[in-house]
Amino acid sequence: MSEKTRNVSYEEAVKWARDYMRQKGISQAELSRKLSISSAAVSSYLNGKYPNPETVTEKIVELMDMQAQKTLAPKAPEFVETTVTRMVKQAISYAHLRGVVSVAYGDAGVGKTTAVQQYRKENQLAIGIEIIPTYASLTGVNELLADELGSRERTDRKITKDIISKLKGSGRVIIVDEAQHLTVRAIEHLRSISDSTGIGICFVGNESIYTKLLGTHKSEYAQLFSRIGVRKMVTTSTSSREDMERIFGKYGLDEDSLKILYQISRTNYGLRGAVNVYVNTIGVFDEINPANLNKVIRDMGIAG
Repeated sequence: MSEKTRNVSYEEAVKWARDYMRQKGISQAELSRKLSISSAAVSSYLNGKYPNPETVTEKIVELMDMQAQKTLAPKAPEFVETTVTRMVKQAISYAHLRGVVSVAYGDAGVGKTTAVQQYRKENQLAIGIEIIPTYASLTGVNELLADELGSRERTDRKITKDIISKLKGSGRVIIVDEAQHLTVRAIEHLRSISDSTGIGICFVGNESIYTKLLGTHKSEYAQLFSRIGVRKMVTTSTSSREDMERIFGKYGLDEDSLKILYQISRTNYGLRGAVNVYVNTIGVFDEINPANLNKVIRDMGIAG
């Protein structure tokens, strides 16, 4: 008898099993399949007639543990380091340590924003701003940085002066997520802040941010492009099967289920799509298996 089984009495196990069947709306036959024992054995056990009840109690405890783990769902899996997040964090770290401009760019949904969030959690000196079209201009960028730095200035010139004063020699790094929305003038403004303060800036976004920085070598881009210290391109093909195992492995998924999630991560839906399918499946069904995953994939209209 295992240590866990010794901590659960026969009466507690029976009550839990009956409650479980009622809550899930399943029969004794369905419970027997989950426990890998006969329906007759389950019936005898629940009625106090099974000759070796501790053997069934142990199986019920295992099912209890599995269900306890699933109470975390429907939530996205906790952060684990993947190939993509490692590459994005490397780009940020290089900008941070060297005080230069770097860029991490590529497909949507592969984990770039997750990497940004994790770097900020691990580094209190990191400043993060997320660009939406409303804040794509120089003024918008200044407003976002002013909020992060606690500046109370109201005009662009004074805000810029205060930002430079607060950042100079600070050892900080500015991470600009969704940077593809930035205007060229805003990008140049950020580059100027980096030059004036000696701190690094990492632009994170889709491929168009790199295209903007490249600028087909036009003169107005040349100075900026020449200053990019590290360029990291991440795509859906960057994710590996090992990444899937690190992300979903502790949830007890079988190989076929992992394969399905991995295949989704390699499509335009990216890792985000794989996580969404996992979360939706665990929210609807009692367990993750290929059949249930494929039902959710069909309902979500996901095509390979």
